[in-house]
Amino acid sequence: MAKNKTTPNAIKYLFTILIITSLACATPSLLAPEQSVDNTQTSQPVITEILSATSLPTYTFTPTLIRPTREATQTFTPTVFVTLDPNTATVTDTALPTSTVELITMTVSRPTNCRVGPGKAYEIAGTLLAGEKAIVLGRDPSNQYWYIANPDPGVEFCWVWGEYATFTGNNLLVPAYTPIATYTATPTALPDIKFDVQSRGADKCNGDFWIKLEITNTSQQTKLPFRSVRIEVEDTNTNTTRFNSSDGFILRNGCNGYSQTESLDYGKSFVVSGPNFSNNLNGHTLRVYVTVCTEKDLKGICRTIKIGVKP
Repeated sequence: MAKNKTTPNAIKYLFTILIITSLACATPSLLAPEQSVDNTQTSQPVITEILSATSLPTYTFTPTLIRPTREATQTFTPTVFVTLDPNTATVTDTALPTSTVELITMTVSRPTNCRVGPGKAYEIAGTLLAGEKAIVLGRDPSNQYWYIANPDPGVEFCWVWGEYATFTGNNLLVPAYTPIATYTATPTALPDIKFDVQSRGADKCNGDFWIKLEITNTSQQTKLPFRSVRIEVEDTNTNTTRFNSSDGFILRNGCNGYSQTESLDYGKSFVVSGPNFSNNLNGHTLRVYVTVCTEKDLKGICRTIKIGVKP
């Protein structure tokens, strides 16, 4: 009998324990979602801190790299130019005397025709007057004619016979040019002029002394008029040389003014005055060079005659 009463109570007791046990096990299961929420909230600030800490040094570091690079480049550029400029100037100054070619010049002791080629077969382009300086640019293979820069108006370059020439520098250093052969076939086609010169004494006025010369156009072949003249007089007693030139022909009549003609036609004569001297020319031995040309400014066809005069 005792055995039958005990059994139902034990069963109730065990059942109660099972219920309590199951409730106890269920309590952590209900708390698990809350624990998960806590973990999520904790992870958000951790991510935010990592991102903020990483981005800040990135923005600060970029300008730090750029600024030193630009400053170094700007400082280096002017330093190079300042260093090179003085060196360049020094080298240039030193090289100038070495690289400069010496200019060869010439003068003639009497008026000399300047032609378009090296020889009498070439056309006359002008006249190099006594004492005029010309730059020599070349020579013919025989070293008899010299290619010059014409110092007078007209053609820019021409050839001068070197018979009366005096050179500054080594004239053989200029290059040799071969004459143009096409001009050699026409020597007879060139016109020529002729004239005579006679002394007509001397004159003076207020301390100036000069000689008078009569020029006659005798160009029978061409009958060309003369339009310009140059007179050079050398006083051998005083070693003094004077010259004058003009378009047309001029005579100074002592202290009483001037006479003039614009041209001297074929067969005509005219008395002209020589250059002024400060000393009396009477009794002195004079060398006289008279050049006449068919055009003004001593151009066209020119011819020179030398005579001796003793007033």
